[in-house]
Amino acid sequence: MSSKAENNKREKQDSLASPTNSSEHLLSVISNLYLNIGQRLHLDFAPYCLDDLTYCHHRHNHADKPKMASRSQLHALRIAFEQLRYVTSINLTTDMCLRGEFPGVSCFINLLESILSVNCTIEQKPNITLQQCYNKYIELFLMIVRTFPPCWQGMRHHYIDFLNRGLDTRKLSSNEETLPSKSSKVCDILLDLLEDLLKICSPSDLSSPQGDAINMPPTFMDANPADSFRDDSFSSEYEQHERQLHTNVALTLVQRLERLFVALSLILNALEYDLATWLLQYNKNPNDCICSENGPLIVAVCGLTQFTRMTKMVRRIFTVFSDAVAKSLCKSRLQVLERYISLLMVASNTMDMENTVNGVKYPVLGDKTRLLIKDFFEIFKEYNRGDVTSYMETIELLRISFVRYEFIDSLLFVNSEPLTPQKIALDMTKKHWLKPKEDISCEQYLHLSLNALRSYCDWHGLKTYVITKPGKIAPLTTANHSVHRLAMHGSGSVSLKEMAKNIKQLEAKLKMTVSVCKPKVTLPLADICIDETILRKYREDLKLIVDLHNVLLKQKREYPQVDFSEWLNFLPDFIPEKDARSTS
Repeated sequence: MSSKAENNKREKQDSLASPTNSSEHLLSVISNLYLNIGQRLHLDFAPYCLDDLTYCHHRHNHADKPKMASRSQLHALRIAFEQLRYVTSINLTTDMCLRGEFPGVSCFINLLESILSVNCTIEQKPNITLQQCYNKYIELFLMIVRTFPPCWQGMRHHYIDFLNRGLDTRKLSSNEETLPSKSSKVCDILLDLLEDLLKICSPSDLSSPQGDAINMPPTFMDANPADSFRDDSFSSEYEQHERQLHTNVALTLVQRLERLFVALSLILNALEYDLATWLLQYNKNPNDCICSENGPLIVAVCGLTQFTRMTKMVRRIFTVFSDAVAKSLCKSRLQVLERYISLLMVASNTMDMENTVNGVKYPVLGDKTRLLIKDFFEIFKEYNRGDVTSYMETIELLRISFVRYEFIDSLLFVNSEPLTPQKIALDMTKKHWLKPKEDISCEQYLHLSLNALRSYCDWHGLKTYVITKPGKIAPLTTANHSVHRLAMHGSGSVSLKEMAKNIKQLEAKLKMTVSVCKPKVTLPLADICIDETILRKYREDLKLIVDLHNVLLKQKREYPQVDFSEWLNFLPDFIPEKDARSTS
């Protein structure tokens, strides 16, 4: 082939792989990736503050400390929890939250202790009242986090205090010899309990997602509100024998497992809320602030620093997750543990971010975080040396794209080079999938390689960059202050003197105050560094994907018995439509 023909071919490929060289276009793509925190963390439910940044800015970021409940109320609440007056504690806590009064750090601990210990099936007899109280405790914990979120600066030290506290050992076991944990912090205690349960639970108990909820009559909750129940059975003369029944070790193994993951999920809810709002609040210089006293709670829980990532807590989380996979813990509970891993990985990579005069470099996987993922894989491999199927199922659980593709990289590839489209394209060109590692079939190798490439493209926004025309990327929006209107009749004016004569009419008017709208405002683009280096990287990645598509078309003809359909369904999205038709 002549040099002129080669140049023409190269120019054609460059045109295919580079629909636009506009730095503004790439900035729009990456800015949306960076600021769309719900998608970035793959949250099931985005915190309210992410949708209403103006509200959060005024009510939380720059607000005074929340109002505390009075000493007498806090004392009454403490006594109610100590004497196992479940309904009283529920009513007191609910009233405090509705009045906007924080019920204290101890309330977090007391709620978790009650969730872990309340026994709804004493002597094998279901107690619907206790089941309803148990459900209400879960709702109350979420209600407190929602009413007094961790993004509220005045609440920050309360959350730190909560995470540094332990649980009452009397709620875990009445016998110190059978005490399942002697740790001093709540997360350490919960991991101790989980490690213990993984050792003693049967495979059927671990694999079943079934909880211990009692089937209530459909009308029970409406016909019997919590206020209608009394605490007669939980008086100050509560017998020691009865009190022993309301401890964690007195529950069945299935119940203990269920309660434990409820507690882990509740703490996780607060940690996710905190990290999500923190990443938006400190989006301009995250790596400078993440290790400060105002850093995310997950950093404090795991003890992450700029220099140390594999801390004792991080290793425990990796180990417990790996052991749980090896013992076939059900998927829904593995997802809870994986979400802890996702949070600490995002926090670690945020520490690795580089600030420049032109903005933050993103998306970039830091060296320390990449090493942390390798360590995670090695720990996982220690506990899971069997069939590759468990690896594939685990990879599907990994929410964060860079964690997923680096995990696959450790599983498939020998060389230590970072995973890129170039690495995958070279591997496919050399047909390593024909002779994969032991215990990995050809089909599994192809599936994992594609999963890695897809995850890489998702994290870098390559598909959006290539298929969206410049100027057509919709900016992110957030809610502005709500606009309210007082519903009125006639002239639209209100005569307070006249209305004062009829209080009921005044109340009716006030109740007709409605929220007319919550206008959306466009978020400004993030300060992302877009220079020639990153533009060149995106062009090269896209060109390599186009080259890979051509390689696979050739291999499909050479090996008709091999199924390349997944690859050939995915790769054409990166090629302009007219050229995709010509190569099909």
